[in-house]
Amino acid sequence: MTAPAARGPVGDAGTGSIYDLGYRGYDGPRFGRVRVELALLQRSLQEAYGIGRGGRAKVAPFLLLILNGLPALLAVGITAIASQAGGSDVLSEANPIRHDTYWSLTSTLVMLFCAAQAPELFGRDQRYGVLPLYFSRVLTRIDYALARTAGLYIAILIVTLLPHLILSVGAILGAPDPITGLRDELPEIPRYLVVSLIGSAVFAGVSSVVASYTPRRAYSVAAIIALFIVPPIVVGIIAALSVPDIARVLLLASPSDVVDGVNGAVYGPLRIGGETFQIATLPGWVYVVTAFGYVAGSLAIIVRRYLTVTV
Repeated sequence: MTAPAARGPVGDAGTGSIYDLGYRGYDGPRFGRVRVELALLQRSLQEAYGIGRGGRAKVAPFLLLILNGLPALLAVGITAIASQAGGSDVLSEANPIRHDTYWSLTSTLVMLFCAAQAPELFGRDQRYGVLPLYFSRVLTRIDYALARTAGLYIAILIVTLLPHLILSVGAILGAPDPITGLRDELPEIPRYLVVSLIGSAVFAGVSSVVASYTPRRAYSVAAIIALFIVPPIVVGIIAALSVPDIARVLLLASPSDVVDGVNGAVYGPLRIGGETFQIATLPGWVYVVTAFGYVAGSLAIIVRRYLTVTV
């Protein structure tokens, strides 16, 4: 029996050769630009928590997520124990872990989450030369910038919202009547939603700007931490010297203080931040407008970065 002929060049050697390599064409559905952008957003959110990567990549994000929710769990547990003893009302008034104080208590953990994960989303693609692979397809540079930033924003929003959800569920279940507990808790829900949405957007925008311009992970982490920690220290020093005009300007140049101001504006008197905010004497709407300015400015800078970056 004669063996089948092997695949090889077809055509005249003098005019070139065509090789039959057995490739098959793709005749399935072809998704457009929006689907690709949503896929990148989903992948960015997974990368922010180390999903799909090794175990070491999951340690920092999940540890910070747990630590950020731990005070809320402790507050719910202590309140439940006190309610059994009949002293829940007194404890609720003296409890420092509340919706209006939670951001100021745990904002450092949110900042560390940004410093740990923003370089992973923005720096790795630049260090390993992956950007040309993204931009060679239907995904545009603007799509890439927005998808990466949105992925980091959602990841930070999960960190900031989880403790408030724990406090809300604990308050509802710990009430003598769950319906009464839900009615008492309902006014708090839109407040902490506003603070979490705005605060997460400011932190995500600022961190994304730094990470997109600093591909080296160590430099990016240090720059993000410094940007959130150094300005409040400088503002505190200026405020202590009783220079209100300079303190006002520097206060609005500090992302951390701006989010604290938004928190105070939402929950009532600007008591969060102490003496610095009292010296600045700025109305609450100024912090809200400034926060939106941070978000819009950050997005503009990130988009410009990827429109001009060389790949």
